[in-house]
Amino acid sequence: MNDSEENYELIEMNYRYYHYSKKIIKEIILKDPHDLTNEEWRTLIQMLYPGNMIASGLFQPILIFRIGRNGKRIDPPIEAFDSIDSYKNNRCLFIEIMSHIEKESNLKFNEIWYVIRHQIENNMEV
Repeated sequence: MNDSEENYELIEMNYRYYHYSKKIIKEIILKDPHDLTNEEWRTLIQMLYPGNMIASGLFQPILIFRIGRNGKRIDPPIEAFDSIDSYKNNRCLFIEIMSHIEKESNLKFNEIWYVIRHQIENNMEV
């Protein structure tokens, strides 16, 4: 659950890397998800994609790019999401973030995270 110096250095050559650690993740997930800043969301996404660049695009606000050895992004993006809680192709970033943290640590979320997760999962079944 901690980022690596190698990923950081490669991405920071030309872009922003959102540093995370178990301590930072814990601070974020104790908050109400509705109150998180864009930077906090990007930090959680960086945790899922530690070797990739997190960006936003014109049509899709969440884009994930691979980074070449020269530190430049490689097009097209490897992932594109409409929102943190959208469900597309059997995937939802919100649920993936929670699942990853639950699998990799014993950290506890603010209860509202579970309420939102339940709402997303119920809407997926429609």
